Amino acid sequence: MSELFKRIDTVFLKVIDFDKAIDWYCTVLDFTLRWKDEKGGYAALNIGETPLTLVRSSDKAKGTNVTFNFFSPDIEAVHHHLRKHDVQVEPIHDEAGVKWFAFDDLEGNPLAVCSFKE
Repeated sequence: MSELFKRIDTVFLKVIDFDKAIDWYCTVLDFTLRWKDEKGGYAALNIGETPLTLVRSSDKAKGTNVTFNFFSPDIEAVHHHLRKHDVQVEPIHDEAGVKWFAFDDLEGNPLAVCSFKE
């Protein structure tokens, strides 16, 4: 552990349709809204210790690499939940005790879920 830093405070993710993205993350991924700054174009979503902060952007250029993983103790339930919401998901991979799969949010941002015994 770093002596300077305790944890990641937030993860920023650019979105184009700000309100629709907030709704998608809250409805499909079951996050809750911590706070929203309509004027500044920021919205923090609760997801445990480290919030996800959506940033309104007009830039359509998105990265193609997953920039973080969501951790879940029950990856099969998450996979099923996303499929139920018509989200295209990869099959669950399992290697050396780590399970994971990738998917895109409604704007094509690449996301992933991982699971392992803690």
